[in-house]
Amino acid sequence: MAKYRTYRDPSITHERDIPLTEAAALETHPALIAAINAIATDERPPRVIWKAPTGAECDNIVMALEEYIYMKDFEPTPNGVYQWGADHVRI
Repeated sequence: MAKYRTYRDPSITHERDIPLTEAAALETHPALIAAINAIATDERPPRVIWKAPTGAECDNIVMALEEYIYMKDFEPTPNGVYQWGADHVRI
């Protein structure tokens, strides 16, 4: 069965994106940064979402994260926990 993407490939970047190389400085898993970048818009850029996501944005970030793990863009963590600054996402 073919795998199809719902969210953009994390290797595709836009000028407004948070570079994955900033993951350590932001204490955020790179897959979460990619997911945040994927759902960002000009009205809600990635850094705004990273700091204060809406509930709907959180839902979409988790779905993008799950897709990136399923598509093998990122390796899953052993415990299913993905750090997001002082918080985390568990899948």
